[in-house]
Amino acid sequence: MISKIQAGLYKFKHTLVIITFALVALIISFSFIEKLLSREPYSIISLEKSWKDENGVPFSLENFGSASGDPNLPQRIYFNTTIKDINTVLVFRSRNCYTNIYINGTLLEEDKPVKRLYGTSPGSRWHMSALGFTDKPVEICLEVTACFGNAHGLIDNIYLGKASDILRQVMSGRFVDFTVNVFLMIIGLILIGSYGYMKKHFKISADLIFLGLATFFCAVWSSTESLLWQFFFGHSEVVHLCEYLALAAIPLSFGLLASRRLKGWERIFTNVYSIIGCINLIVISVLNVTGIWEFHYSLPLTHLLLVILIPIMVRLVLSYTNEASQGSHRAIIILLLCILVICIATSLFKYITGSYQNYSTYVRTALLCFLLCLIIFQLNLLVNTFSKGLKADMLHDLALKDYMTGLFNRTAFAEHRYEYEHLIASFSPLGVIQFDVNNLKKVNDTLGHEKGDQMIKAVAEGLKQSFPANACSYRMGGDEFLTIITDRDPDTVYQKGIDALTAYCQEQNAQPDLGFKLQIAHGYLMIKGNLSLEEAMEEADGMMYENKRMLKSEQKS
Repeated sequence: MISKIQAGLYKFKHTLVIITFALVALIISFSFIEKLLSREPYSIISLEKSWKDENGVPFSLENFGSASGDPNLPQRIYFNTTIKDINTVLVFRSRNCYTNIYINGTLLEEDKPVKRLYGTSPGSRWHMSALGFTDKPVEICLEVTACFGNAHGLIDNIYLGKASDILRQVMSGRFVDFTVNVFLMIIGLILIGSYGYMKKHFKISADLIFLGLATFFCAVWSSTESLLWQFFFGHSEVVHLCEYLALAAIPLSFGLLASRRLKGWERIFTNVYSIIGCINLIVISVLNVTGIWEFHYSLPLTHLLLVILIPIMVRLVLSYTNEASQGSHRAIIILLLCILVICIATSLFKYITGSYQNYSTYVRTALLCFLLCLIIFQLNLLVNTFSKGLKADMLHDLALKDYMTGLFNRTAFAEHRYEYEHLIASFSPLGVIQFDVNNLKKVNDTLGHEKGDQMIKAVAEGLKQSFPANACSYRMGGDEFLTIITDRDPDTVYQKGIDALTAYCQEQNAQPDLGFKLQIAHGYLMIKGNLSLEEAMEEADGMMYENKRMLKSEQKS
């Protein structure tokens, strides 16, 4: 009775502690997020309006920063105000243009051009200038020179006030978007980093690394669009370069992922698409770095690849949906797919109609939905894989390992077969070696099954020592063994392995008390998309029997 009371008290205390800490964390998080996202104006003056041109005519910032006539001729606009706080600063964001700041005709800040490595434009550059204190009216002049003759420059997010208040104003509208993208960057790096371990221990396909690359590049591009990297760290030209490179890498990474998932003509198309994306990324990078051709002028081709990517993305998501075993996962993926299509259509409409200011928001939303579709499936796959791995740790010897030799058994080969067939379908080289132990029946009949088991164990140990890397050996039953080589050069691995196995057999046969002669027949065949796995195993089996007959004839002679 007392033990039950103690157990109940412990369970109640444990639950109460969890609720308490969760409540405290929730209150703290909510209070910070609520203040951070609040739109309180503080002591900030927005300078989006009331600007005038050199003739004193009201001028809209929507038309400022773009090339008009000669792109090398600067444009100037003016704003009159009074500065009564010594901590007042002027903050604004300029895009695709260089901006100089004048106070009462005196140059306060000069925007210096970027180095050739980074292209012509500094991208989205933040300006923050302390204006000082004066009771007299001041005239602020922005002098802008467009970077390109065909680009829409922009001056926005222009504020006058305390630096701390402006910081909160800028952060409030971008914090969630920026945080989500940083989180996705981390997820992408985790997926890339975990691929080697997952492939080695769980035979997982290369989908994981390509999904990680796609997630990372999308998150890099989207996070730079939030403008906070530039705001916090400056060096906008570096961020601008990363933004272009990440955008150009998105078609390539998604194309590689699709070429792994899709089949038939779809695989051929996505392989060609990936090649074009790769060439596009290489060419525009070299041209930009050498100063021959600015990234900006190659954007139409990148945009075209992104438009072609839309049906590929839909088809890719559907391929994952077909494999989703749980109805809840399928419903979530279909919902996200609908959001993806709506966002892509909206962003294309805005881009075509010239509404550039927020069209990228829809693109980011669409990409996030798409990545969530894939990440939901892939994380579910990872969880299932880890779960299977934990179960395999307990039941490994019974389910996948041959109890006598420690090699994989026929059941394990059936599980691994899908990955081997996937490698063959992608035209990756694959080596197949069939082995058979000579005279096992004779040893069992004359020396006993215990000696025969010793012979089988000796063969298995020889395979383990001779094919330690990029190869997997199986005991298929009785005296039959199979080794699959997944190295890029199966012929070399095969030759080294057979030489090592021959030396191993000679070493074993040199033992005076062995009681039998260890002789292993084999047949080898390399596949590179020309045969199915079953056909290759049959041909290798025929070669093995030819080798078996040759060894027996040599033994008789």
